[in-house]
Amino acid sequence: MKGTIDDVLLDEYLVHIYTPPVFAKENELYPVLYVQDGSSLFLSSLDELERRFIAGELPCVVLVGIQPVNRLDDYTPWQVAALVEGRPAFGGGGDAYLAFIVTQVMPYVEAEFPVQTGPEHTGLIGASLGGLISMYAAFRYADVFGRIGSISGSYWYPGMIGYMQSASFATGAVGTHQFYVSVGTREGEGKTNVQKDMVSLTLQAREALLGQGLDEKDVLLVLDEDAVHRVDFFQRQFPEAIKWLFR
Repeated sequence: MKGTIDDVLLDEYLVHIYTPPVFAKENELYPVLYVQDGSSLFLSSLDELERRFIAGELPCVVLVGIQPVNRLDDYTPWQVAALVEGRPAFGGGGDAYLAFIVTQVMPYVEAEFPVQTGPEHTGLIGASLGGLISMYAAFRYADVFGRIGSISGSYWYPGMIGYMQSASFATGAVGTHQFYVSVGTREGEGKTNVQKDMVSLTLQAREALLGQGLDEKDVLLVLDEDAVHRVDFFQRQFPEAIKWLFR
């Protein structure tokens, strides 16, 4: 690895901050992408990411991976019963988690690292439930996050599609925000509960964004052929999301 990773503990959360190996001009600042699930989306592929950063194949961004304390709480917007009997319920702590990012993580990163500020330079991305909470943040903090990546987002979550259809962007996201939404074409296979509808619900999520008035050029939907709901498929979407969101 040629870049650097700094680890910091903020409140209860371990945060991994990756700075690419670029030959920066003095005082040059870079966009920043806040990443759910710590470094799981980018750590194993850093060599390839760095090659692409250096070659100019990807825009250079500072990556901030935030390790959740409790995914079922941090990544859910409201409380919901467990899908499977005997499993933990979904805690619905998403608002508190997002407030932590905005009030604690972002000020630290902006003070200590060479990042640009403003929604056009600030992204939030995640996979599965991480993709769900990233999309929720687009509505709750439209004035903060202007680049949203939702990889295999959990749009089966009860009430989420309805929320996206009825909520509104508080500060005029139309024309200023970009959304990268992906789903594997085989996601939901073998499921008998609402998760079986992963693909169709993702299509509904895209339509909900367009229904908010967003232009099709600002919402990219990627159908990952033959991909299932698994981390290695999430990881291969990650650099493509960076490339499109910060193009």
